[in-house]
This record gives sequence, structure tokens and C-alpha cells, in this order.
Amino acid sequence: MIPYNVPAIVGTEIKYVEEAIKLNKFSGDGAFTSKCSLWFRNKFDASNALLTTSCTHALEMAAILADIQLGEASGLCNTIKH
Repeated sequence: MIPYNVPAIVGTEIKYVEEAIKLNKFSGDGAFTSKCSLWFRNKFDASNALLTTSCTHALEMAAILADIQLGEASGLCNTIKH
């Protein structure tokens, strides 16, 4: 069984936490967001990579980018805020 919500421990966690503390930036859209975005763009040869803080935000962004209007997609309607 794949463990759910269990962080992977790779040995560099303390270093990155210390870096975030030094940068005084713990939320999104900071240095680590930029690094992750660049990694995704390079890995998938993409012109851009949009990162979100949650699956709900990702669904909302996808609906906005697809210009889905309220009532058009029942699976997404509950997440779209107009």
C-alpha cells in the first residue's frame, strides 16, 4: 500500500527549512516555487508551469483557463467561485 500524506525523507529537509527561514518566506510564490516551476518546465519541455497550493486551487485555475462557466461541468462546479 502506498502511504498517504507521509513525507518522503531524503536527507536535505533541514537544509531547505533553514533556507526558507533565512529567506523569511514560508508560503507559496517564493524561491522554492520558482525552483519547482523551473524543474517542471525543464523536465516536460513546457513554456510555463503554474503551481498551486491545493488541488481545489488547481481545479479552479483549470476551469478559468478552460473558460468553463458555472453549470457547464458538474465535476468542477462546486469549486468555481464567481
